[in-house]
Amino acid sequence: MKNLLGWKSWGVVERGSWTDDESASNSLARSSMTDILTTLLRHVRIETTQFGRIELGAPWGARIGAHDGVDLHHVLAGALWLEHDGVQRRIDRGDLLLLPHGQPHCLRSAPDAAVVDAARVPSTGLAVRRRLGGAGPVTVVLCASIALAGAGRSLLLRALPAVVHLPAEGREAVPGLARLLDGIRDEVRARRPGAPLFAARLAELLLLACVRAALERRDEVQGDERIARALQALYRSPARPWTVASLARVAGMSRSAFALAFRVAVGEAPLHHLRRWRIELAKEAMRARPTLALAEVAAEVGYHSEAAFNVAFRREVGAPPGAWRSHPST
Repeated sequence: MKNLLGWKSWGVVERGSWTDDESASNSLARSSMTDILTTLLRHVRIETTQFGRIELGAPWGARIGAHDGVDLHHVLAGALWLEHDGVQRRIDRGDLLLLPHGQPHCLRSAPDAAVVDAARVPSTGLAVRRRLGGAGPVTVVLCASIALAGAGRSLLLRALPAVVHLPAEGREAVPGLARLLDGIRDEVRARRPGAPLFAARLAELLLLACVRAALERRDEVQGDERIARALQALYRSPARPWTVASLARVAGMSRSAFALAFRVAVGEAPLHHLRRWRIELAKEAMRARPTLALAEVAAEVGYHSEAAFNVAFRREVGAPPGAWRSHPST
């Protein structure tokens, strides 16, 4: 899906120039891909969010370890260097970084600054505030760690690159960013009833804004609008008795051409992708409605028998649905 959505390895996007024909084609592709993301985001929820306002005096360096969540860093003052997978990049004031896969990375005051392990600070509240580093120039970073859940989680994260860098370039890195951050800060400071819920919803909007901004700033659309149509149909109506041939008809392609193009764009065969989506929806249904009979769950996601559902679930998850329901995992 990374190829379909057309992000580059760093998620950095520039404005390009298109001919009229290219612009029309790209607009169609962007519309379909945005619809796909909208569908996935309807099936994503934020379970926990922790914010931190960190003041860092040079020299400083922090190594953030791997974890199961989304990291977001917004530079409020100064600048920093990001190192991810052996590549370093300068991040300036106003820039926003999104690391969707919780992969290890380093933040530094300079490319050669020493780093120490940054322990994740347990907090019973919404936020932590820390002052670290030396006596040199200060960098202020708003950090957020966001835990996602829901049927759309894994497919959405697979669609995003390892690092999304949204440069400010003299304006807000994401339209409306200041308002969202002000809202989060107000909830954190006031600690009114329901503050964690309000902050989580604002973080959800911030995440959506980052994804949308990454799409809007791409310099080229590598996606195939025909494959996007098939994906959108599959996501919206997972219980339909889809076959490769019927999905190919939605895409307006021959069966063989569609099967090959889908595998290139998405990274797996159409029916494997369908099974993955159905099982994620089944897990979401079992979490939300623990008394729902397995036969009813099976029917909701497109399996005509509980036995077929059991086989598909075990193949995807490694355990039968009844056992998974007793000890669910993300």
